[in-house]
Amino acid sequence: MCGIAGVVCRDSPPENLPEILRRMQSCLVHRGPDGRGIYISRDGQAGLVHTRLAILDLSPSGHQPMASAEGRYHVVFNGEIYNFRELREELEAEGEQFHTQSDTEVLLRTYQRYGPDCVREFAGMFAFAIWDELERTCFLARDPLGVKPLYYCVHNGQLAFASELRALVRSDMTSGRLSRSALLGYLLFGSVQEPETMVEGVRELPAGSYLLWQQGDCYERKFYDVEFRSDPPADLEAVAATGAALEESIRRHFVSDVPVGIFLSGGIDSTALVALARRVGIARVRTFSISFDSPALNEGEVAARTAHHFQTDHYDWRMGATEG
Repeated sequence: MCGIAGVVCRDSPPENLPEILRRMQSCLVHRGPDGRGIYISRDGQAGLVHTRLAILDLSPSGHQPMASAEGRYHVVFNGEIYNFRELREELEAEGEQFHTQSDTEVLLRTYQRYGPDCVREFAGMFAFAIWDELERTCFLARDPLGVKPLYYCVHNGQLAFASELRALVRSDMTSGRLSRSALLGYLLFGSVQEPETMVEGVRELPAGSYLLWQQGDCYERKFYDVEFRSDPPADLEAVAATGAALEESIRRHFVSDVPVGIFLSGGIDSTALVALARRVGIARVRTFSISFDSPALNEGEVAARTAHHFQTDHYDWRMGATEG
């Protein structure tokens, strides 16, 4: 989990843009304790912010905002591109040279080659922004299922975006007022209905969508949507397809330069994840549980038995009634 934010201006940028960016960054520090970065374009028209949680390429070469070799493009990225190694091999076969081991550089090079259509090449969870110094455009994109958050607002032709609403409010480009329609949706459905947010004038970029900003004008476009077949598959076919998809997802989620763990409760979902991890050959699985003193609430014993059965490195945090 990283944090991204930025401000892009159509006309004269605010004199306090560096301070605005620092304020936005301070709201995102908890999302990325491994590094911080701020980029401001030569004319001050654009500013990008990043806080890093290092997962791939832990070296300083994975620092963000990351620039392309010639300095035209700058990217801030939250998420993980699971097929970045395959994409890198394809690009290298076409003559591209890479200077890091990160998926961020692969993402940036893919955008250089395909433009907005780059999102169709990615398998993963992502929210990112790319500033084009030559064309003076800003490109935002969010993964197909909306795993990673990305909020934005446009005010007087200026664009501001962030991983969290509170960072966006600190940009001074929102009214800060409560959205009545979003509140109504929350009371009716139990959640705010995308793309609305609780802040008036702020939208959440819809899942599977991208936005292109250029000199105050911007447009959204949907690049992915869930499709349902009119002829459902037979039961055995559906079971096989679901199992294969889950195994592939587990393999991809364990692509990391840091240890990956599974939060293990006593339920079916997390137990299935542990079983799948062992099935696809993950040799060392770390599992984590929270147990409680109250027998009515405690799933710790079930989780411990599951961990023992699958021979995981298991860690349990016992929470008593006096702990806040």
